[in-house]
Amino acid sequence: MLNIDLLFKGFYRPLCLYAVHYLQDIDAAEDIVGDCFVGLLEHTKAGKQLDNPKSYLYTMVRNACLDRLRKENPFITDLSPTDLEGHISDEEAADRSFHEAKLWAAIDSLPDKCRQVFLMSKRDNMKYQEIAQGLGISEKTVEHHISKALKTLRGKEKDIFYCLSWMA
Repeated sequence: MLNIDLLFKGFYRPLCLYAVHYLQDIDAAEDIVGDCFVGLLEHTKAGKQLDNPKSYLYTMVRNACLDRLRKENPFITDLSPTDLEGHISDEEAADRSFHEAKLWAAIDSLPDKCRQVFLMSKRDNMKYQEIAQGLGISEKTVEHHISKALKTLRGKEKDIFYCLSWMA
């Protein structure tokens, strides 16, 4: 039998961070993660076995986030996370989701301005000049923040660094 309390204590915050990066809304992320834990509880009460509850939770959260985004904007047609491209196993998809959540947690730990500049560059595909103008800073400062962010992220954990490739 799974210890839901232990899973909740260990995974609630990372799952919320993971969901926030899909939804950009902390309240919605917390709702989804809470619902996923309820789903996990119902799954186990029904007597169903889980080999990897962590993978199950990350997959549930990812799918619930994508479902919510599709529901809120039915005209979005290109919502497909990288782990859904091609045929991969559920375990590999969950593993990628877990590593992506670790990456986002590491990004969230960056200093505010550094994180903002890094995300504007890598996530939003803005040029250094656009970032500098938008924030009222020099291009050299933009370069410094991005360099600092990459150095910090490289030092966090080796297994999240491959996730940065989608931001390159």
